[in-house]
Amino acid sequence: MPVRSRLIVNNLESACDGARAGIGVAVALSYHVAESIKSGQLTPLLHDFHPPARPVSFVYSPNRFMPVKLRAFLDFALPRLKARLGDWSTRIVQRTRISRRE
Repeated sequence: MPVRSRLIVNNLESACDGARAGIGVAVALSYHVAESIKSGQLTPLLHDFHPPARPVSFVYSPNRFMPVKLRAFLDFALPRLKARLGDWSTRIVQRTRISRRE
């Protein structure tokens, strides 16, 4: 079925801003819209068509000595990622179709 778009964007933040403004529907990562869903600004749609969740992985070369910058990044990112995805990872898969709650 042909769809006429009122807004076409090339980044996730703009798509979510459009959905929050009531312009239409967006496809987004669950952790990106978690706060908007919790606050009621956005509502997940099409639950039966969500793709399966995929794990988040950090991939790096298995060198004997890990660069200090990489170790610092992992020490910084891992706890924040776990905290941000923790309660949402079991309820909402990574890609969520959203729209503004009327």
